[in-house]
Amino acid sequence: MKTLLIDADGLVLTRPKLFSETYSEEYEIPLKMIAEFFEKDFRICQTGKADLKEQLKPYLIKWKWQGTVEDFLDYWFSSDVIPNQKILEIIDLLRKKGHKCYLVADQEKYRARYIENILKKHFDGMFFSCDLGYKKSEQEFFETILEKIKTKPENIEFWDDEIENTQVAVNLGIKSKLYIDSETFEKSFSA
Repeated sequence: MKTLLIDADGLVLTRPKLFSETYSEEYEIPLKMIAEFFEKDFRICQTGKADLKEQLKPYLIKWKWQGTVEDFLDYWFSSDVIPNQKILEIIDLLRKKGHKCYLVADQEKYRARYIENILKKHFDGMFFSCDLGYKKSEQEFFETILEKIKTKPENIEFWDDEIENTQVAVNLGIKSKLYIDSETFEKSFSA
């Protein structure tokens, strides 16, 4: 029996493009203008140190958004939170076999709650950077999870699509695997 920590974006959630790219194309806003927000202000929101709605307000004017901040979040999340059904089927099967599965993500609070609402039935729990105060690139992210789930690092397997994050977990003794595709993910549990 394993305890699995499974990344959200790029693994459990799929999307053909980044939201910033989609918005840039649809509203004819230079990608650089949108990237500025995600490279600065959004990162602060991911650790719960700022509120996304407040941070977005000045950008929405620049981005020619005509609706409210809430309308923008609805547009963003509904176009960007797309569950990977194949991965969810595998996770459901793993849980039936007795494995504990936890979703982990670098995420701000509004999108975290949106994701949680959609995916909660597929996981034993969820850990978001906005709630923990640390991102997956920080050792404290995993240390906090270890405390909460009361499991030894060697009994955990962490899956992520970014090698930097897997290395942080490895440094704590957590077995980590780089996600490539759903077929490889599935094969790793069929042995």
